[in-house]
Amino acid sequence: MRKKQLPAGTHDKLFRRAAGVYQLEVQVNDLLYKRGFQRIETPTIEFAEVFEDERKQDDLYRFFDNQGRMLTLRPDMTLPMGRVVASTKVELPLKLSYSGKVFRYHDEMKGLQNEFTQAGVEIIGFPSIKAEFEAILTAEFVLRSLKVPNFSIEIGHAGIFEKIVQELAFSDKQAEELKIHFLNKSISECYQVATSHPSAVSDFLIALPKLFGEVDATVEKAKALLPTNHPILADLAEIEALVALFPDTIKQKLRVDLGMVGVMDYYTGIMFSSFSEGIPENFLSGGRYDYLFQRFDMEQTNSVGWAMNLEAVFDLLYRHHDKENGQKILIHFDAQVAEEAAKLVQAGVELSLFDTPAETRAFAKRWGYQEVWFLTEQDFVKEGISYD
Repeated sequence: MRKKQLPAGTHDKLFRRAAGVYQLEVQVNDLLYKRGFQRIETPTIEFAEVFEDERKQDDLYRFFDNQGRMLTLRPDMTLPMGRVVASTKVELPLKLSYSGKVFRYHDEMKGLQNEFTQAGVEIIGFPSIKAEFEAILTAEFVLRSLKVPNFSIEIGHAGIFEKIVQELAFSDKQAEELKIHFLNKSISECYQVATSHPSAVSDFLIALPKLFGEVDATVEKAKALLPTNHPILADLAEIEALVALFPDTIKQKLRVDLGMVGVMDYYTGIMFSSFSEGIPENFLSGGRYDYLFQRFDMEQTNSVGWAMNLEAVFDLLYRHHDKENGQKILIHFDAQVAEEAAKLVQAGVELSLFDTPAETRAFAKRWGYQEVWFLTEQDFVKEGISYD
């Protein structure tokens, strides 16, 4: 019997968490609107072919409709954005924002979320480095406005991994294995690959798991490990040019990770991720994708975007910020003074629906109220709640 069970990787959000994630979603959308982004919404269900060839198929929730067509719950938002732009032929360039549920199937033993809420942006049709500049500026603005503690933004480049694969003449299977080594920052595995496949990038590949941190020093170290005029130097120059655009206040939050690889295969240039203390993985990631729209029969369209996991951000904020949400007051009243009690109701002040003062006190203490007001025909008493 599974009437009371949920599928693996899903969960019910109750009370504070449900309200908190919802309020966070509203707040992020409001911040993006103020930055000039136009909101767009797409269906939760899409035809599976929207996502074919751009990601692994085994993490999709797929099913058939009553006409035998393959459908899927959307695993990300970027590809649906591309479908919308291509199908509506909306005039470019555009700055779009979105939020909603995404679904990715993981093995039950991994204990990962299969359903979560994303919010993000897509900057489409702007050809210059200014689009990446705006994307990172907007991410920094949102995280700072949300008061995410001690966050950093790490910058990488999809071209670095691609050029190493080309240099080593790796097959798709070998490239996928190398990607895992990069993700794990495996020093021993990268050393083994470099020594078993000698090339012009061997020294660079051996050092790559450690090539992250402060931008200038890391990039300079990387340059010294590469041959003169090697194509990867152009990717490093692109990172340097982008970082140079930011004011010092934001540069202090920027880091570089030259071994960064994209979870999505459609990234073609600058990539970036955001981290904060206490979270082992990034909660915001994005980058440039110049060829994605070609799969929807459009010309090459320069685009950059990012997506944020709102559940992860809420958990981080709840752990680090004060848990007080202003006043929480409960009014216990006699029926004879209900009219007067109703007049006292305002933000943070609500009516107790219990019959006895003891029940009201117990409820107030259980749910974190600061005070209980007792209103009768004869008296009006304010009583603080002790949590000793």
